[in-house]
Amino acid sequence: MNSTLTPAPAPDWRGALRPLLTVRGYTSLTHHLLGLPLGVAYFIWFVTGLSLGLGLAITLIGIPILTLVLASVRPLVAAERKLANALLGSAIPAAPLAPRGEGWLGRVKAYWTDGATWRGMAYLLARFPVGTLTFTLAVSAYGAALYLVAAPIVAPFDPIELGIWQPDTVLEGLALVPPGLVLLVAAGWISEGLAAVSRLLAGWGAR
Repeated sequence: MNSTLTPAPAPDWRGALRPLLTVRGYTSLTHHLLGLPLGVAYFIWFVTGLSLGLGLAITLIGIPILTLVLASVRPLVAAERKLANALLGSAIPAAPLAPRGEGWLGRVKAYWTDGATWRGMAYLLARFPVGTLTFTLAVSAYGAALYLVAAPIVAPFDPIELGIWQPDTVLEGLALVPPGLVLLVAAGWISEGLAAVSRLLAGWGAR
């Protein structure tokens, strides 16, 4: 007689609630929320640096400025790689913080000819639109869900405008809790989908 015990399968409801019950679901949400401020910071840095460097390229001052901008790419990508590995569960291997080159002139030239540097810059610039999208969708989905769940508390103080119906009592607010819970589960899976997109993007650009 085989006495080996096999673990019972997880209940279906636990699978459906996985994004809300696991640490990974909340670390992914953290990555989405960081996408907007980080994306804006990268965009400002590169647009300002490249514009200034190109504008001064007719003089010798522009070349060092552009080289400095290129030199910042790999350290910034390294930070992004650590974020993706820690928050999204990616497994992107580490990479050198600077391309190889013989002597100081060779190292400067390497920044201009290094494919990983240009790919990394493209990735960091893409973090602005992608980060804005993930931030907006995550905040909208979770915000709407939590607002409906809190309707019994909110409605008596601030009637909820739903077009043909305006709940303004605790009892009427309770009617919005079930759809709010459904939307909360949906928000978790929306976050999971956004995390998958972010992992693919990081796997391409942060390596």
